[in-house]
Amino acid sequence: MFEELIKKALRRFRSSKEFNQGDIYTELIKECKKYFNDQEILMIKKAYLMAKDLHRGQKRKSGEPYIIHPVHVAYILLEELNLHDSSSIVASLLHDTVEDCGITYEFLEKHFGKYIASLIMGVTKIGELKYNTKEEKEAFYNRLLLLSSLKFYCIILIKLADRLHNMRTLEYKEEPKRRFKSAETLRIFVPLANHIGSYIAKEELADLSLKYLNEREYRVIKGMRKDYSLKHQEEIEYELLLFRNMLSNLSITGDVRVSLKSTFAIYQHLTNNYKISEIPNLIRYTIMVDNPSDCEKVADKIRQKYQVLDAYTKDYITSPKPNGYQALHLSIPGYKFTKNKNGEVKIETRRSKITNEYIPIQIQIFTKEMFLVNSYGFAALLDIHPEKTLDEIQEELLKTNPFFKALQENEEIENPLLFLEKTVRELLSDKINVHVADNAIYCLPGASTVLDLAEKIHSELKDEAIGAIVNGAMVNLDFPLKENDHVIILTKNNNLKANLNEEPLNLSLKKPK
Repeated sequence: MFEELIKKALRRFRSSKEFNQGDIYTELIKECKKYFNDQEILMIKKAYLMAKDLHRGQKRKSGEPYIIHPVHVAYILLEELNLHDSSSIVASLLHDTVEDCGITYEFLEKHFGKYIASLIMGVTKIGELKYNTKEEKEAFYNRLLLLSSLKFYCIILIKLADRLHNMRTLEYKEEPKRRFKSAETLRIFVPLANHIGSYIAKEELADLSLKYLNEREYRVIKGMRKDYSLKHQEEIEYELLLFRNMLSNLSITGDVRVSLKSTFAIYQHLTNNYKISEIPNLIRYTIMVDNPSDCEKVADKIRQKYQVLDAYTKDYITSPKPNGYQALHLSIPGYKFTKNKNGEVKIETRRSKITNEYIPIQIQIFTKEMFLVNSYGFAALLDIHPEKTLDEIQEELLKTNPFFKALQENEEIENPLLFLEKTVRELLSDKINVHVADNAIYCLPGASTVLDLAEKIHSELKDEAIGAIVNGAMVNLDFPLKENDHVIILTKNNNLKANLNEEPLNLSLKKPK
């Protein structure tokens, strides 16, 4: 079973596979039979039939029967987020019945028990609502969600599966809803996926958010990424061969693969006047071995054979990240192939045309067990530690994990916006520096938007802002910012006021002179 999990993780998401209502349920039950006993399968089937009956007559914006959504959520949770817990699958099938169908906790407890009923209540948008604005309402519900995870960390994974399916089908929503949900996903759910170690979910959520916040630039960067991969295919295959031969010479069994940074990661790294080819560690080679001792053997061989760039060296095996991520990161100068007049191929290291420094490519070295945790995060813990129960894993996370400690410390903060600011954005997000009109520099969480910057500058500016000019291009308030962006906030009284909903985006990444 462990080898099958590795193969599934290597395949990554299968989001391009289309299912109709009957097929997705059939696929779900087929996959459930790999992990659960007959009694658990009966409970899952019961939850499906109940959800199908309760959602009867309800439609999604796409026109499909509503039941297709919770079944997709259950399938994503099991197959793509790798959570092999039957109670969580049942909860995902019923996660919208309280909010949309008026089902009570008592009803759920009667049919499925206290544990599953509590899981469902932790995911649903039900609570004593005291707020009027859309932002405050969503913050209130997200606060409830996060605090519920102190009892059941699986709640976060159910919500990530829910958000993934909603983002994949976001084209059926109206434009304002698409932009609001995408901005919220960047602010809350991308950092959340990162913190619990669900790398695969984080990457797709970030890419989909960029797609709906700035579709033109998303498509431009996605095309650049594909073109770059094709253009450098010869060099990539050359490196792959070298690494595979190296493992063979060391008598180490391993898997060597290559990938490029995600579309959103490239977007974050594209600085003004830089080309995609100059992004550090754009190309990533992963070397997966069987034993931790083999990781160091491979790293030593790379140090002997290549010029390792110390600035990019990270040992996350000795010092894992808070989300459990473990790997050795080494970077070496990338290669380029050139031909002389006689047609002879010359291999040279690649340097930046601007700084003349080496352009590094990254090598990540880890074991199979590390790979599972690096891909799925907390969801992999049940597979890595089959001797432990969910309750035992939950207790360990509450004691040792920085995020859950932060939740406990901030639990008394009733203002939902302040709670999210302190708990999620400030503690979990990467930081970026952006420049404003008076040359001041503001440090913001990595998933910040123009509206976040306006609020950071002054609380009243948030209400007055109507948009911004970022690097010379006019953008909306929910436009995602990146490192070294130059921003001019536009207000209602500003002479540059424009109808931003109709103004086309200028995709230039050049810094204004």
